[in-house]
Amino acid sequence: MPVVFSRRPEPRELDLLHGGNVSRRLAEAGYSDVELRVSDRRLLITNTNLMDLKTGLARLLGVILGEVTTQAALERTERAEELDALGLIEEQRLESIRRAAAEIHFD
Repeated sequence: MPVVFSRRPEPRELDLLHGGNVSRRLAEAGYSDVELRVSDRRLLITNTNLMDLKTGLARLLGVILGEVTTQAALERTERAEELDALGLIEEQRLESIRRAAAEIHFD
């Protein structure tokens, strides 16, 4: 069953979606045969039927997709903060080098 995303998933979202945690959660919920694959903007749900989706699989997939999106956004934010901190450290290092260079005189 194809499900169309409202946007193209990001690479990290795809990694999380295809990870073992999702398969484990599906199996724990009684959907061990269900497989998820992404093709362009479509989530392909295989080894299932409309009744499974109606009786709980759709809700579970909604929760999983929400968590994947949240986790990817959190990681993106953390990475941006790390890069900002590294940029500040580099600016401080360059300023230190400039000050040291300014103290050198060839008289």
